[in-house]
Parts: sequence; C-alpha cells; structure tokens
Amino acid sequence: MQRRNLLAGVAALAAAGLILTGCSSSTGGGGDANNSGMNPDGPTVITFAASILGETQRGPLIGEMITDFNESQSDVIVTPVTIPFSSFGSTMFTQVGGGEGPDIIAWDEADYFQAMDQGLTLPIDDIVDEDALLASSKNEIMDGKRYGVPLNVSNYALIYNPDLVTNVPTNFDELVAEAKAQTKDGVYGFAFRHTEAEEAGVWSDVSNYVYGFGGDWAKDGVPTLTDPAVIDGVTAMKELYDAGVIPEGATAAEYRKMFAEGKVAMIIDNGGVPTVINGTNPATPIAAAVAPFPTDSIGEISAVLGINVNTKKADAAKAFLSWFLEPEQQATLQGLLGGSQAATTVPRTEEELAARPYVTVFDEVSANTKAFAPEGLEAVTPQFRHIVVEQLLRIFQGQVSVEDGMAAAQKEAEGLK
Repeated sequence: MQRRNLLAGVAALAAAGLILTGCSSSTGGGGDANNSGMNPDGPTVITFAASILGETQRGPLIGEMITDFNESQSDVIVTPVTIPFSSFGSTMFTQVGGGEGPDIIAWDEADYFQAMDQGLTLPIDDIVDEDALLASSKNEIMDGKRYGVPLNVSNYALIYNPDLVTNVPTNFDELVAEAKAQTKDGVYGFAFRHTEAEEAGVWSDVSNYVYGFGGDWAKDGVPTLTDPAVIDGVTAMKELYDAGVIPEGATAAEYRKMFAEGKVAMIIDNGGVPTVINGTNPATPIAAAVAPFPTDSIGEISAVLGINVNTKKADAAKAFLSWFLEPEQQATLQGLLGGSQAATTVPRTEEELAARPYVTVFDEVSANTKAFAPEGLEAVTPQFRHIVVEQLLRIFQGQVSVEDGMAAAQKEAEGLK
C-alpha cells in the first residue's frame, strides 16, 4: 500500500459523465451496469453523514449548501445525517462493516486511512481534477486510485484571547509562564483534551506536541515512540497538565465554551475552532499565532468525503460530490469554515480577511503540517492511537513515567501490521 495522497479537486458534472439527467449506470460496487442508483421516475435520495453537521455554527451553514443542491435540480435529494465526533468513527465502521451505512461519509482522516485500506470506499478518480488540489494534498491515493476528497482541511495553531493574553508566547517556556499567569479569578490559562471519552481528540492534541518538538510517531512503518523527540513532546504536554492551568475533566465542547465566555485564555487547536467559539459568543475576541514549539511542524486534520462501498446509488453520490467541488461551492464553503480550508485552492476574500484576520496564521503553516497518522502504519491509526492515548492518560495520572509509558506503548505498537 502506498503512502496516500489527500483530497480533491474541481470537476464539472458534464466532464465527469455525471449530468444528472443522463448518468451512466453503476451499483455501489461499481460493477453492475443495470443498476444505476439514479431513478428515472423520481429523485434518488442519498444520505450524507458528517460530524460537522452537528456544530451549532458551521453545521447549519453546510446544511444550507445541501439544500441549495437539492433545489438546484430534481434528480437527487441529499439527506444529512448527524453523528457526534466522539462516536462518529466507531459508528461508521460498525454500519459500513455490516453492509450498511450512509451513501457519503465525511470520515475523520485518521479513520479514513483504515476505511480505505479495508476497501470500504469507492474510487472517485473520474470526478476529481488533480491539478486543483491544495498543496497539502498528500494522503488519499492508494495503489494509484483516489478514494476520497476533503470536506475541509484544518491546520493547527495557538488560539488566544487578545483581551487576556498580552504577552503572546513565542516558545514553550513562555507558553507555560503565560498559562500560569492567566490562571486566576476563575480563568484558566490553557486547555486541551485529556479524557478517555475523547480519545481521537487527545490523539490530535498530543500529536501537535510530538510534531512540534521534532518527533514522529513512526518511520517507514516502524513505531518511534521511545525516540527522544517524542519523549520531549509528551513531557511538555505533561508539564502543562501538572501546572494546574487547565480545567481538569473538561471536554473540548466545554472548554471551547469557556473560551467563548472569557474563562480560558489559550488553546492549541485547529482553524475551524474560532468559528465554533464565535458561534457560541460572537463578541469573543480571537487571535492566533504559530504554536510556540521548538520546530515549525504542526498537525492538520481533515474530514475526508468518501462514497460508501455498500451504496446502490454511486452515480447520485458522485453527482453531489462533483457539484460540491465546483469553484462556486468551494468558495462558499471556505467562507463559512473559518480558519479551515476547502478542498481546492480558494483565495481568501478581502471581507473574510477583515472579519477574521487570524485565518492567515492557519494558512501560513500549511507547508509544515502533518496528518495525525503514523507513517507507514496509516491503516492501523485507530489501533495505534488507542495504544498511545491509553499510556498518555496513565502518564497524566502519575501512574507511570513518560519514558516507561512510551516504552510500553512502543512494545505494543510494534505488534501492529
């Protein structure tokens, strides 16, 4: 299996052979020319599942885009399905693995590697213009075929409240010092995920520290969890945990709400989060800076759109994705994503930059981002993630040292294939 290439490009319906009134025939598996999934007697109804649809701010706006598609033609109706981020991956694997599931799925990128490797998604090369890809498009091609396009790509940076933080950290020691200084009078200086229930989010958060301190989870399929740079990154996160600067036990939804209320001063999070925060409180001041780590490396997370291998409506699903990837829709999408990016290269508008000047920080780090997946072991990312997070939580709770916890994780991860 090749290292995969991320996400998508612009494709016109006519060029793809998917004009809604004259589709070619295919089944969900793409093999039966007598089952098109496009109903000549009425609209074909397909389902689209994405955790972002449950967000209070961006969810309704993407829902409006789906409504626009449904009203733009009479052959396909897309029905949105909302599943929480914390249980999205497990729910999709259960449904798709059982021969069912939504027609189009916006997988978390870490889960998508496994879904692609297990053959749970259909190839979509016929609707993708590779020349329109973002510079960060590296991860969703396998064996020469493309199986996914992005809903969004979100890079990570330091997000802070400029009314609270006047000494913006430029290195890790300054981050710790400022977090301590801000922790007073019911305000916490910092926050990150640190509970078993949010395993996927904990993985994203700790990956940023490991990458920022020059580490990688694996090289050429070999786990590197005891590498000094990995130890340094985990140790740094542990230092913040022990400093008493985070709201202990708070979930991402809870501490992002606290940020919106002026009760959390700083977080390291992805470019879509400022929009979520302002959706809670439009008056919350937000600024961003490059994460204050020793290296420029930082994480990026994508929601990857794939077509369920079980669908009997592949042509209808491709028709929607083709429309979604057109320039007009991509511009609309990027305008509502906040600091995240759409699938293709879309210039920021003057209005957007005036309203959200922090987006430039998230865009500028694109050249230094990495996916949250162990190199060469992408297909077992969920299992790898579980091993690491299990030990990380033990480290936070003082049950084991950083070195011993990562050594135990290394031993277990070496058994993954």
